[in-house]
Amino acid sequence: MKMKLTKYQQEMLDGKHGECKQFCMDKLVDFGKAVEATEMVDLVLVLNECPIWIKDRRKPETLEKLNMYDLGHSPLYDPIFEMKDAHVEDESGCACGNDPYLIQLDKRGEILGPPTGKPWNFELPGKGSFRLDAEMVAGFKAGYDKLMEHGWLPWHSCNPYFNTRIPKMGEYAASSESSAACYINTILGARTNRESAVNTVYCAYTGCLPKYGTHLDEYRAAKCIVELDDEVRNNIKGMADWGALGACIAEKAENRIMAVLNLPKKMGPGATKNLISCASPGMNDPILHLMGYTPESPTLEAAFKGKMPKNPERYKVTMDDIVEMYRHLNAIAPAPGPEKAKPVDIVFFGCPHCTFEEVREVARLVKGKKVKPGVHLWVQTDTPSYFMAQHYGDAKIIEEAGGHIYHQTCIAMTPIRHYPKGTTIATDSFKYVKLGGGFGPNWIYGNPEALVNAAVTGVFTPTARWEYWSQPREKRLASEKERPLYDGGVPMLS
Repeated sequence: MKMKLTKYQQEMLDGKHGECKQFCMDKLVDFGKAVEATEMVDLVLVLNECPIWIKDRRKPETLEKLNMYDLGHSPLYDPIFEMKDAHVEDESGCACGNDPYLIQLDKRGEILGPPTGKPWNFELPGKGSFRLDAEMVAGFKAGYDKLMEHGWLPWHSCNPYFNTRIPKMGEYAASSESSAACYINTILGARTNRESAVNTVYCAYTGCLPKYGTHLDEYRAAKCIVELDDEVRNNIKGMADWGALGACIAEKAENRIMAVLNLPKKMGPGATKNLISCASPGMNDPILHLMGYTPESPTLEAAFKGKMPKNPERYKVTMDDIVEMYRHLNAIAPAPGPEKAKPVDIVFFGCPHCTFEEVREVARLVKGKKVKPGVHLWVQTDTPSYFMAQHYGDAKIIEEAGGHIYHQTCIAMTPIRHYPKGTTIATDSFKYVKLGGGFGPNWIYGNPEALVNAAVTGVFTPTARWEYWSQPREKRLASEKERPLYDGGVPMLS
């Protein structure tokens, strides 16, 4: 089956726009044949990873480090970096950028100095220290410099769709970041697959990609219904709650695209980001139909793309499901919780990167308090939110309390399996508890209120809200009149 190409796409394939575009188009055409695509789509956004660029990556000592630090995509850039006039910007209008970087660029000098208390250079009293390798940092800087030369945009965020490049409904994107792909499909109504980090390299230099998967209506249709009961709808508040809810929704649907009913009437950007990013790992296709929020799903009939069965399969999410998800996450490796108190070493927010709303919440909770000596509080966000926090004073509040806020980088980019043995990390990031659960540290999953308290006291302690919700449903209902009334009378989980 021959793929239909536009005039410009054919010219790239024929080499009329340079060696790099021809090289990348050839790769994409081969991929298109494999997925039986009949045409290409023009992209408005490409989100990929920043490579480590080292001239001789085969030296044994360098290769050993690369096996620790590299995600495996860097060698794909090597031939492109050697080509003359390689550039990602062209008349396609496609904006290309990368996930968070290994470090915050303007803090590079802190790597070789005394411990700074940041993910790339810190010490845990009695347990040891961690510092990024200087050769790998130099390799990341070299890769970054080359990307800048080629016209990549330095957003270094996993959620540029919030404030840097916002695809419109019906436009196409290519994201190798899973949570971004799911958000772009679900909330913006643009179209992307959960793309491989191989394709996104070639997409960036051509501005196009074979049309397949969730680019197509038939692969975006709901297959079942997941409904929240009223107790869930009315009592999900904290950022970790939203993550646990997303995970429960995906678990109920069992890898099928779902239409989600009875959602709260108000879900801010942090809520939608956390729900979606936590549902995405449990799904084959990066899209949910959040009824009332997903623009291409004004009705159930639209969510099912006109093929809604008479009796679609329906599943219910209850607060008991949410509580059980908390218990599962806190049992991943092997820190007990949230029923038991547990000493912590690191408390971090922002995987995916915190929205400005989430940064302000941490600042509000920690204002006037002090992080316990020996404990690290890290808040990671995107560049626009970082400078907003600096401008409006939220960053100052966090730093005066002894915490750190940074942009461009993410704990997930560091080789966390090489942190000091026995490190315990508390977070509201469902994504990284799942990703990092097998990497060595102990993990605790909880909401911002409990996390900030853990940073201040050095011990994660469940809140009264957890005590209430972890009771059996019958007992909760019996004690409805006696439950503590604050935050609108709605207890969060931990």
